[in-house]
Amino acid sequence: MIDTVIFDFDGTLADTNKLILNSFNHIYNKYHDRKCDEDYILSTFGEPLELTLRRDFGDYSYEEVVGCYRGYQVDKFDKEVTLYDTVIETIKYLHNKNIKLGIATSRLKSSTLYVLKRFNLEKYFQVVISSDDVVKHKPDKEPLIKAIQGLNSTTENTLYVGDSKFDMECAINAEVTPVLVGWQKHSNELAEKYNIKHVLNKMWDLTEIL
Repeated sequence: MIDTVIFDFDGTLADTNKLILNSFNHIYNKYHDRKCDEDYILSTFGEPLELTLRRDFGDYSYEEVVGCYRGYQVDKFDKEVTLYDTVIETIKYLHNKNIKLGIATSRLKSSTLYVLKRFNLEKYFQVVISSDDVVKHKPDKEPLIKAIQGLNSTTENTLYVGDSKFDMECAINAEVTPVLVGWQKHSNELAEKYNIKHVLNKMWDLTEIL
């Protein structure tokens, strides 16, 4: 019986796509004198930002590049980040049904908690595991296992809801039931590749699985 639901954050609960793509375009223009390949950047969603930046901007100081990336976002975060359709209603419904809720994300904890507080959602999540909390990142199972342990749950009773290949592989590696959100560009492709049984058209569809 499912008694635990753990969520990815970016692309799953919060629509940060526009902000992230604009931030990458900003640093690509500055350091590579061109726009980023949006399909490529979308394919990196789910891995820690540091890994992406060190790989793609290795000829430059990481501290300088990440400072430029985050500096771009300073006055844009509140304007460009929103929650996906029916996220709030679904979280409240699950909480009222005594489902244990957690987050396992590759985002930094400080910015994750900032968005949760901004939308008054932090009180619903008992555990938030971020890139700060693990040694091995998704698709390794460590973030998800830490979240499950923090919730005193079991893998067989847990769903992991995500949007990227990193999320689906993390769930599979942790032997947790994967749930894929269906509103990203490559959702159909991922569902077929990983043979995902549960694909959501909107977050409220999660209530039908339970």
